Amino acid sequence: MVQIEESNEMKFFLYLKALAEIRKEQGKIRLSSSQIGKIWGVSQQTASRIIIGMERDGLIRRKINGKTQDIEIEERGMDILYDIFGELSDLLEVERDLEIAGKVKSGLGEGRYYVSKKPYVTQFTEKLGIVPYPGTLNVKIEPEYESVLRQLRGRKGILIEGFSSDDRTYGAVKAFKCMIDGTDCALIFPYRSIYRDVMEIISSEFLREKLNLKDDDEVRIKFTLKR
Repeated sequence: MVQIEESNEMKFFLYLKALAEIRKEQGKIRLSSSQIGKIWGVSQQTASRIIIGMERDGLIRRKINGKTQDIEIEERGMDILYDIFGELSDLLEVERDLEIAGKVKSGLGEGRYYVSKKPYVTQFTEKLGIVPYPGTLNVKIEPEYESVLRQLRGRKGILIEGFSSDDRTYGAVKAFKCMIDGTDCALIFPYRSIYRDVMEIISSEFLREKLNLKDDDEVRIKFTLKR
């Protein structure tokens, strides 16, 4: 039997889900601890402890407003929701075609760091079929595609393993195959990272030259998530 280890963050998933539902229905989260307790099916005291714990872990932020409190779900809290969504999608073998649009930008990414390290390059070649050009195409996503990127980040992706060298440890990278105007590419980002709205794309091609791109040009990145 698989041993299940519950992280401090994951144990708050159902509470975060309930808060997200309230925000969707009412446009905001403004409730007393007693009201939240009824929604969660716990006592007011227990609800208060849970709220304090979530705030301490950086999953929510709140502002006391008399007997009620205004609650916002922080980026780390949203990451938990999307991570669970992604894990279930992979488990249930949900296949989806996703498209994300954004604008080409300079100097926003750190992808050159990854394509300059031989152990990463070897894995990009073996696992993605890409011998990467020494640099990345940085794309700042349009705001309306934020939820799509979060869905993608929550999926398993292709693991590019970390390694140690020269007394340093280099972290794992998650990758997703994609296409831009018919050109094979891959989205990469640190396996454990905070949410960012900049995508770093690697390819065997110098994408700016091949696709005649300059800063602020819009591109559309297409992903096919298969079993």
